[in-house]
Order: sequence, then structure tokens, then C-alpha cells
Amino acid sequence: MTEHARTYRVLHTSDWHIGHELFGHGRDAEHDVFLDWLLDRLRIEDADLLLVTGDIYDVANPPIAAMARLYRFLREATTQCPALTIAIIGGNHDSAARINLPSSLLGPSRVHLIGSLPRKDGATDCERLLIPLPGRDGVAAAWLGAVPYCRPGDLGGLGLQGLYAEVLSAGAEAAGHLPLILTGHLHVSGGDVSEQSERRITVGGEEAEAASLFDGRAAYIALGHLHRPQLIHGETPIRYAGSPFPLSATERLYRHSVSIVDLRPDGAAIREEPIPRPAAFIAVPADGPLPLPDVEAAISALELDADLPRGLQPFIEVSVLVDGPEPHLQTKILSALGAKPARLTRIVRVQAREASGRGIEGRQSNLTELKPEAVFAELFEREHGGEPPADLMQAFLTLMIDAQGTEA
Repeated sequence: MTEHARTYRVLHTSDWHIGHELFGHGRDAEHDVFLDWLLDRLRIEDADLLLVTGDIYDVANPPIAAMARLYRFLREATTQCPALTIAIIGGNHDSAARINLPSSLLGPSRVHLIGSLPRKDGATDCERLLIPLPGRDGVAAAWLGAVPYCRPGDLGGLGLQGLYAEVLSAGAEAAGHLPLILTGHLHVSGGDVSEQSERRITVGGEEAEAASLFDGRAAYIALGHLHRPQLIHGETPIRYAGSPFPLSATERLYRHSVSIVDLRPDGAAIREEPIPRPAAFIAVPADGPLPLPDVEAAISALELDADLPRGLQPFIEVSVLVDGPEPHLQTKILSALGAKPARLTRIVRVQAREASGRGIEGRQSNLTELKPEAVFAELFEREHGGEPPADLMQAFLTLMIDAQGTEA
């Protein structure tokens, strides 16, 4: 087999959210376990490209420890895998300037950080978005169109469809007979959003349609933002790699993984490599809310590993069925937990009338758990007896985007 006939192997991962906290509990130890595992996986797979599709940090202004963790990983990865190329794009949680900055220090190298959409003379600078990916002989074996998260103001008059059409055309021309990889950090219609960790990303008031954005000129579309690994239907393979571990209790049933993509002359072959769960997520009771005495009994019955370090102890979410005010509920739950080696995330009070099917007004939920579009749709159905028309829902989503932009 000649060098150019060799499979080009990509390890696609996303949404690391370094610096993340879950109800006040840091995730540093879990990130360390994941990054150590990832280093081993890169060596085992003999990967040519590590591709991270956004939300590398959890917040735009991450703590110094989070940035140090990323740079330490980059140093180890480039040292231990001397033929590896690394590409990282910015996500909606990231500061574009913060992602871009190290590129100025690194210069042309094997590490590419693209935080924002590069522009030249008011237009998209496709030349800077397109990156030749060297094979083991140093000659380009594939090309990458590294499109980061795009805010509405980044697009000018193009819109998402115009942007991707432009990048695809320029990328196909540059790549020639070589495979082209295209990235994005956005919500594509049909993607499954988790209930607590993700906001629907809409640009111009509309979700992106995969069929209108991507076509067969790209060998593989690598997406970020959605935390559950999933394939999206399209002319070419379109995949969300997902996050490395649950970022909320609602994600505890996800099968977190990285995507191993082999680019061959006949197309892309994709497989999932499961990521070991650094810390367990436990729901108490396991089958839904119960009255307080039953919950206390379920907590007492838990058998947990006392030798685990604090940062890797299991997370516990407790759901209690209540008929009215329970002023000492938290005290009783904490007393039941006692010195058990676990990290309590939250106590969910579920009204008996909600459990029997009552609407949103009976729910005792945090505001962050309610999707605005879901609340809008439920209220519309109650008042008018049906789903809101598409144009009305689009107008509501546009208002949401404007409001979020004002908050930023």
C-alpha cells in the first residue's frame, strides 16, 4: 500500500466544557481521567487528526486552571503523537478571541485553533478556513474546512447556507481528489437536544437544515454542540461526536464516545469508541419520585465505594413526591446521605398533581430547566387548541435570539 492509499484516520470529539461545574461540584478530576484516556486512544488508533468541534471551555472567561489543562494536554498529545495534527474550533460557550490567541503564538504548526470566522475585506476568508492535512510523508492527504460557531453578525449577508456553500466550493476546489472534512458548531434540524445542558442554536431565527447546508463534496461533516453522539441524515456522513461525559443528570443515559473516522477513496467509515464514565450518575429513587420515607430508605440502601477520591465520587439526584410544603426536606435528605461518599446535585420536589399529569404551572422546576419554546408551545396549545403555526414559532425564536444578544 502506498502512502497516499493509506487510510486517513480522524478522531472526532467535542464539547469538552473544561472548567464545568455541576451544582457547585467541580469536574476537574473527571476531565483529567478523560484526557488521559484520550491520549492513550490517540496512540492506540494511530490517529492522523484530532478534531474538536467547539465548546472546549465551559465559559467564555475560563479559570486559569482550565486553560492550563488544555495547554498541558496539547503539549502531551503533540509530544506523544509526533505525526498528529490537532484542530480545535470555537463553540458558543467559548470566547472566539481566547481560542484564536494561541494561534498567534504557535504560528504555522500542527495545532490549529479557529475561534472565529476569519474575514478579509468584509468577506469570508476561505483561504484561512481551509487547512491542508499532511499525511505521514508530509504531503497533504486530506483538507479541513474549519468553520467555527457563527454568531448572526459574523455572517454578513450570506446566512449559514451561503457561508457553507462558499466554503464547500472553495474546499472542493482546493482538495481536488483528496477527502474534504467540514466542521460546524450549531443545531441541525433533527438533532436531539438534552433537556438541561444545551440551548437550541438558531441563526436568523431558523434551525439549519442539513440537506441545505451540506452535500457530497465533503467526505465527512464533523459537528459540535449536541451532547448525545448521533448521526444526522444527509447526502454525506454528518455526525455529532457528543460530550465526553454527562454535563447534567439528564445526560446520564447517553452512551458517550469519540468518533473514529477512516477516510478512504470509497468514502468515510465511522465507528464509535465508548468513553469510560469517570464518575457515576445515580437517580434516587431509580424509577421516579416517591414519598420522603421511601426516598430515605432508598438512600440508606445505597452501597458506594468509600475509596474513590472526592472528584470521582458519584453524583446523586434525589426526587421526592410531595403533597404540599416540606420545609425541612433538604435537612432530612442531607441527614439520610450522612457521610456517604457521594455528591448531591439537587433535590427535585415533584407535586403529586404534576405526577398525575398537570401542566407547567404545577412544576417546581428551576427556570434553567424550562425550554422557552416548549413553554410557549404549551401555553399556545392551552389557549388555542393546537400547535403554534410555523411562522409564529419562528417569530418567537427570533425574539429569543434578539433577547440573548442583548443579554450578551
